[in-house]
Amino acid sequence: MTRNAPASPINQLQIGQRADGRLQDGGASHEALTDGEQDQESEGWDRWVSRSLREAPSWLVSTMIHIAIILLLALIPLHQEVTRSLVLFLGNADAGGEGDSLTSFNIAESEMMLGENDGESAEDLAVTASDLSVIVPELNEIGTQMAAPDFSIKKGLTGRSGTMKGALLKAYGGTDQTEQAVALGLEWLERNQISDGSWSLVSPFSSPGTSENRPAATAMALMAFMGAGNTHQTGAYQPNVYRGLNYLLRLQDEEGYFAAKSAGIQRTYSQAQATIALCELYGMTGDPKLREPAERAVGWALRAQDQGGGWRYEPRQTGDTSVTGWYVMALISARMAGLDVPSDQLDRIHQFLDTVQRKEGVRGPNPDGDQYAYQAPSQPKISMTAEGMLCRMYLGWKTDDPRITEGCGRVAGEPIVTGVQGRDYYYWYYATNALHHAGGSNWRKWNDVMKEALPEMQIRTGKERGSWPPEGDPHGSAGGRLYATVLSILCLEAYYRHMPLSEMANR
Repeated sequence: MTRNAPASPINQLQIGQRADGRLQDGGASHEALTDGEQDQESEGWDRWVSRSLREAPSWLVSTMIHIAIILLLALIPLHQEVTRSLVLFLGNADAGGEGDSLTSFNIAESEMMLGENDGESAEDLAVTASDLSVIVPELNEIGTQMAAPDFSIKKGLTGRSGTMKGALLKAYGGTDQTEQAVALGLEWLERNQISDGSWSLVSPFSSPGTSENRPAATAMALMAFMGAGNTHQTGAYQPNVYRGLNYLLRLQDEEGYFAAKSAGIQRTYSQAQATIALCELYGMTGDPKLREPAERAVGWALRAQDQGGGWRYEPRQTGDTSVTGWYVMALISARMAGLDVPSDQLDRIHQFLDTVQRKEGVRGPNPDGDQYAYQAPSQPKISMTAEGMLCRMYLGWKTDDPRITEGCGRVAGEPIVTGVQGRDYYYWYYATNALHHAGGSNWRKWNDVMKEALPEMQIRTGKERGSWPPEGDPHGSAGGRLYATVLSILCLEAYYRHMPLSEMANR
């Protein structure tokens, strides 16, 4: 026996289409028209409308006219807004790519993104709307207003992969040659990873450092891989990052300390660098397994801060600019990753920086100075000036502050050199980051030299192919080839490694 389907709206009302084109419901054809509908068909549409308007109440006609006027007026500013504004959306055409969600990106407002790119093409990645190098001058000529992008501090790590990476590379002056140098450098690091997942300052390569510091070497190598978009979950060097991460996690104790195996004053640097690496990796992936280790590392850094605001070789020791700079970057990386960092402890860093701020021709600290010293009693140095300015910008100083612009001009006047004499990878690293984030003509002046000089200095043949020579660098004997190589890679990743502070700080 066949059971009848239970009554339901779907069973009761079946809408179909008859052969003559009329709709039917369940069989009744509704062919009979009402008297009004017969009149409408016989009179014609125009006559029916005219008669309806004459017979309609006056209040209804008035309401319809007012609605029509309001709609017409609304269309005028909408048309103007559409024709006047343009949003460039950057994103991966392939859905599902990590970190490739569409992001609105401001082209015309950012001065640092303007200027010549010397006709050199960067990696050919799809950019929605058109090639940035073509769009930028055209938009400025017509004065197009761009929609403001999200440059909040939590977006600081989002430019390292996908279409955004390619767009930033082109916009800020990177080239195929700079990217090739990064690729060769990462290949060198891959070849020199040790079986336990770590990297070393002293082996297995030539021109080693004079003392071992595997925690620092591993953290620095991871920073270079992550700067190009690799994580322990994705990327061409995912296995290398995974093994390096596990090495660092095995070192960390309950207090968050990584550096027990480092020697002497090297410990403080390796602790800060390991904290940077772990926070960046958590920020890039959101892997919940990394949150607690990252929080422990940040907690150690906060407890080690001196009351005067800085860091040095031992916890709560009066600070110096060199060590303090690494811990500033560690805490900023934590904020980029969404971790809690007390604002009062960040504000306290300004107290230390005030003690090392210098003005030419004036003895001692000076609030109007555009230079920085290593410690309070010291004279200013160009490397400390670059590092001090970068800290100030990370901590909230505007990039157009006269003390920043004057200091950037000073730094840009001492560019990278290709000869052995004058090599200073540490200075170049901080100068590159400070000038990139400050932007403008000083960045373009610096980058015009850097994008040629660093690839030219890279070893291109033999066993050490992809590395940079440490000879001549004031820290080269201690840090060796790995130190020189990592800092060079980080310089060449500056185009996209962090979103520009000049934009984040102003929003």
